[in-house]
Amino acid sequence: GTPVVNLLARASPLSAEKVRNTGDVLGTIISMLSETHSPHEQSLGIKAMALFAKEERRHHSWEEKFPLVLGCLLDQIKKMPTAVFEEPVDFIRSPSKKNLSSCHQMQHLFLHGVRSLLQFVSMYVKSEQVKDIIRVMLECTKDAPFEIVHTAERALQNLVTGTDPETCFEHLIPFTVVEIDLNNKINPPALLSTLRTMRYLVDRISIDSLKEALPHFAALFRTALCHKSVDMRKATVFILVEMHFVLGAEELGLMDDLTDCQRRLVDVYIERHPKNKLHENNADIALESNGLPAQSIISA
Repeated sequence: GTPVVNLLARASPLSAEKVRNTGDVLGTIISMLSETHSPHEQSLGIKAMALFAKEERRHHSWEEKFPLVLGCLLDQIKKMPTAVFEEPVDFIRSPSKKNLSSCHQMQHLFLHGVRSLLQFVSMYVKSEQVKDIIRVMLECTKDAPFEIVHTAERALQNLVTGTDPETCFEHLIPFTVVEIDLNNKINPPALLSTLRTMRYLVDRISIDSLKEALPHFAALFRTALCHKSVDMRKATVFILVEMHFVLGAEELGLMDDLTDCQRRLVDVYIERHPKNKLHENNADIALESNGLPAQSIISA
């Protein structure tokens, strides 16, 4: 698991052990996550939940109460930007997080709670819940600090690699239907995070699904590659590279519409991609297994 999620999942005598002794672990956690409890109690509840998810992935209570736990987390993530705290929240130990407002500190914590669920117990996610998870994760990135955006994107990565890829792809597509203003350096809300997430889906969905979406992506990518935002251009290049390995250059077809500079950039990332190196290594092995030294073929 990731360092932060594993840190949440460490045993704590103040939370996990007490909750475990109640007999109804998830029921107690759901209560602790509610807005009627203090931020400190909510943080302990999330830590207890992460530990339970890590250590008791097959516990029978997940079947019944996973939707309730997930629902609590998503509701709190949506409410946090406008939440009002009687006292400042300041329980995050990382110096880099100290600049976050109280509401963003709490939202960040609840996002890590979602990450814990998606990392350790994603098998309980139902197809109808995927849409809500994607929507909440993407909507919370609007005008948000880096920590919120980064954690939401990591949660989405956990989602698309741990649940049905076709369902994820279906619910991500609507977030790519946006108007892009090339005179504005600001990224359209949610689009950048959507593109970054789709990078991990390309080789997991069917070729037919990918081909069906190509006409829409072709127009989107041509525009995104001209955006003033470096991050937007980079995210687009990464998806093009993944599509290249799945569909092939001829089937992809988008490369013909790129400028020379854009094409060279994509080619550079294709050459650096681990899959390309794997293909080269396999070719070398095939040549050498037939008695042909790979290096002599290359230099010939």
